[in-house]
Amino acid sequence: MKRNKPTHQWRRWHRWFGLVVAIPVLILSVTGVLLNHIESLSWADRPLPPWLARWYGAPVPDGLEGQQVAGHWYSHSGERLFVGDRDAFYCPPPFRGVARDGALLVVGCGPELLLVNADGQQVERLGPAYGVPVFSALGQVGERRLGLQTPEGVVHFDTDQLAALPLSGDNRWHPVRLQVVPARLETRVLARSVPPSLNWQRLLLDLHAGRIAGLAGQLVMDLAALLLSILAITGTVIWARSRR
Repeated sequence: MKRNKPTHQWRRWHRWFGLVVAIPVLILSVTGVLLNHIESLSWADRPLPPWLARWYGAPVPDGLEGQQVAGHWYSHSGERLFVGDRDAFYCPPPFRGVARDGALLVVGCGPELLLVNADGQQVERLGPAYGVPVFSALGQVGERRLGLQTPEGVVHFDTDQLAALPLSGDNRWHPVRLQVVPARLETRVLARSVPPSLNWQRLLLDLHAGRIAGLAGQLVMDLAALLLSILAITGTVIWARSRR
């Protein structure tokens, strides 16, 4: 029996379109089913792993440096200061470390000094408007006095008088040295550094729409939807011709 040539052409195009669209349609199908039942998925609102959040462009660092003071680790991620694994304070980068000033702890956050009491509560936030000079490091001068490394040299900054005072006598400067945070604590801090909006539901939505790969991904999913429509048409035509 002679093969029907037009039907053969339809079959060939149907087969090739099917191969091209297979993976995008699989992604559309799986993510569509999951999104349809998103309210019953207990993990949908959980933040993404740090490596995925970094891929999204979130300011989650690859590793952490910090400082242990009075039995607590102080570390920094994004614009947040962590005490242990607790997200404690806003802290613009760069993180300069922690020094003692009398009964207070002083945290260097960018151009600012964050004063924290023994209970871990913020007492004050001092910036250039309060007389804080431009500084690149902080540390201890003498007995529990705050020292700052400025372009003009090391000075003692008096947080009560809000004045930068020259060093006197035999006062020695002990700058803060940041250390690598223990691995287990680092893992917990980085996990808490991921913005809540970057969760698994967001990932599923972006996969479903192709936004995960930017404009190119959206165009791929648009093309997949178009080819799926063509497959429906060619499949119908092939079925109708085979009935003759």
